[in-house]
Amino acid sequence: MNIVIVDDEPKIRNGLLKLLTSHEGWNVTGVFEEAKTALQFLDVHKADVMITDIKMPEISGLELIKNIRQKNNNISIIILSGYSYFSFAQRAIEFGVIRYLTKPTDPKELIAAVQSIEEKLVQELECKPDSLEPKVTNLIVLNAIQYIEKNYKNKIALKNMAEELFITPNYLCELFKKHTGKNLSQYINKYRGDKAKMYLAQLEYRVTDVADLVGFRNAKYFSSTFKKLYGITPLEYRNSKNPN
Repeated sequence: MNIVIVDDEPKIRNGLLKLLTSHEGWNVTGVFEEAKTALQFLDVHKADVMITDIKMPEISGLELIKNIRQKNNNISIIILSGYSYFSFAQRAIEFGVIRYLTKPTDPKELIAAVQSIEEKLVQELECKPDSLEPKVTNLIVLNAIQYIEKNYKNKIALKNMAEELFITPNYLCELFKKHTGKNLSQYINKYRGDKAKMYLAQLEYRVTDVADLVGFRNAKYFSSTFKKLYGITPLEYRNSKNPN
């Protein structure tokens, strides 16, 4: 899960960074002391959660949230503020803020708030009908699965996938293995193989066409991979589904 921190107090920023990065699967992808640079970052990068102060120079936290909501209703927002004014809290609710916490903040309360957001995001991904791993509860791994589902027809580079998820390739492979019991490359091949079965059952597609449709640029490699997965070649599978 990708988190952005916006606070003009260095001590608060550093404390939040240390607290949140100690939790497995949470990545702090941006730490900003002003709203303007945070907005520029979020125009380009996806984040799941933003934690922000209200009182900041130039652009306030509420103005930051208002600007974000004009473009993005998906990011979950938590406010940390030294002010408990009802008017601030009321406006925060209008902008769809998840939690309004006052400083000094209890770390356990903040962690609980972020965990509740993570649980909601996991539930949303688990409900996707195309998901092959409904029991996975790690948000990064679920996002990796979603990435595969969207890009299986194209070349999938580990480096590009890891960059998309704001983690290192090695950490992505470790997390994926830990939470699915499968190597990432094996999972990709199995997903492509299952998609290939669907196309092979349709006679209008040649085997070479099917290979290309599921992301294999080499038909021989596709056939050997398919046989390793299912014990028969793509052509044998097709004939078994269309005996006449």
